[in-house]
Amino acid sequence: MKDIKFNNGSEDFKEIINGNSYYVDKTAYLKTLFLSTSEVKNSLFIRPRRFGKTLNLNMIKEFCELNYQNPGDKTRQQKLFVDNGRNLAVAGDDYRELREKIMGEFPVISISFRGVEGENFPDALSQLILKIAEIYEKFSFLTKSNKLSDSSIQNYVDNLEFCNTKQEELANPENCQKAIVICSSFISKIAFMLHKEFDRKVIVIIDEYDVPLQKAMVAKDPYYEDMLNIIRKLSSNTFKQNPDPWLYKGIVSGCLRIAHQSVFTDANNFTTYGLSDEPYTKFFGFTKDETNKLLDDCSLSDKKASVKEWYDGYRFGKNHIFCPWSLICYCNKALHSDTDKPQPFWVNTSGNDLINLFIQNNMEAHDAENLSKMQLLLDGDSVNINLEEFSSYPDIRNRVSFDVFMTLMLHTGYVTYTADSDFTGEVTIRIPNQEVLSCFRAKQKFLYGENNPYWFKQAMSLVDLLLENRTEEAQELISSMLISFLSVRNSGSELYYHGFMTGILGFACAAKGVEFHEEIESGDGFPDVVLKKKLTRTTAVLEFKKGKKDLSSLTESADYAIDQIIKKKYAEPYIKEGYRNVYGIGIGFGGKDCTVKSLGNMAMKK
Repeated sequence: MKDIKFNNGSEDFKEIINGNSYYVDKTAYLKTLFLSTSEVKNSLFIRPRRFGKTLNLNMIKEFCELNYQNPGDKTRQQKLFVDNGRNLAVAGDDYRELREKIMGEFPVISISFRGVEGENFPDALSQLILKIAEIYEKFSFLTKSNKLSDSSIQNYVDNLEFCNTKQEELANPENCQKAIVICSSFISKIAFMLHKEFDRKVIVIIDEYDVPLQKAMVAKDPYYEDMLNIIRKLSSNTFKQNPDPWLYKGIVSGCLRIAHQSVFTDANNFTTYGLSDEPYTKFFGFTKDETNKLLDDCSLSDKKASVKEWYDGYRFGKNHIFCPWSLICYCNKALHSDTDKPQPFWVNTSGNDLINLFIQNNMEAHDAENLSKMQLLLDGDSVNINLEEFSSYPDIRNRVSFDVFMTLMLHTGYVTYTADSDFTGEVTIRIPNQEVLSCFRAKQKFLYGENNPYWFKQAMSLVDLLLENRTEEAQELISSMLISFLSVRNSGSELYYHGFMTGILGFACAAKGVEFHEEIESGDGFPDVVLKKKLTRTTAVLEFKKGKKDLSSLTESADYAIDQIIKKKYAEPYIKEGYRNVYGIGIGFGGKDCTVKSLGNMAMKK
């Protein structure tokens, strides 16, 4: 086994290389970006989170960035990219022209919008101002320039002071307005000064451009339009349709493709590279060959099948791509712990509110079609959707269509294209691997448990209906809950329905102070469930049977269940105990439906 070192969580190219950490070489794409027939003015890369966007963009920055103290000195890049003993692609002789023309030749303004969030607009604006302050501090040497005007320098000093002193006072309307102006114009103003100082064009890199928009939509006090206004003005000032003379190239990354007319106003010179767009389908994430080499290097070659099952499955163009974050975490854990069993890593890197919001909204709307499609995905099947292009970030707080939600899930990595799917119009999608499936399963446990107010309320109501022998209402409620129940188990067995009923009745009975008994000995056998409410001296004896989906079969199954209650004398112990109301209830299940039948109050028949 080689002595492998991983720098988990680092997205800093210099830190990884200088720290002698494992690196999967993506430097060949520098030539594609800067010296090829595929070169474009401004690029927007759309990929799921944790697929290497930030590291790749940081690698580009490190390769291109000028030595501001000694322009022309490329010693730092020479050590990072060439003389490091790694034989990176960019160190080859066929990249000599690239190194001469691009390496260390440009001022670079690079910013990530990750972390720009808050419960309200001033809070989020404060986080953005903090990031901008770091940019101003980095280039503060410009204030000592002999080439820049006094007014430009004074404006720079004023903005830096504001960012450092007023970032926590943005609830003040005057400060808030000043902050908006700075956020909208800081790149263009600093780039103008860098261009004048060094007489070189500037590269602008923006990572995670859409994070502030997503966070604005789901915030406690949503502020989407306010944040969109800033992003629009920033893009307009930076990536103009008729670009300023200082702009050499813009490189932007994000998860979601939002229509240019919505965000990149007056920036029609952008080229968007989605999941299927060449020549960059292998730029982000690990290919099969890269993954196999990683496993071989870690002496984990025998784990290739399980790694593929857990972390493969993404289709970018014609390529099958593995999640790089998960692979690095898995290999690091396998080498430094007692287990080499795959487990979820990617899904634990941030909140998954999108899934919660969508499923809960559709549960509340009893949308059987949407929930049935979700069921198919959870069962390992594929579904068809029509891809949506968003003119704005979808309002996922409210109910959205299945197509809109799944387009969002496709961009964020929760589903992927099937092998035979098109990439436009109507497409076919599936859950990519076991890692993502485990995320949906975890959400299922929350959504159908006592921590979900909607589901909990439904379960509490069902207990009341059964104890009051209101069978028609109970049947309607159980059927609606079955439609909403996103099971990942085999629905073809009686145990499936038994688990469903005991699960929802168990926690609801505990909350209501009702005794809940599962398969307790009674009469000549063991009824499936018994509910006992001593305060009203009421008992409901429940028996479940599974049949076919058609109505006659459901009725037959319910009849069979109540016949068993009678023949096995399940109710007699409770009648003898003195319960005034003893209801014998049989439920026939099939597919996503049920029939509920009652024997009435069996205590009154004695």
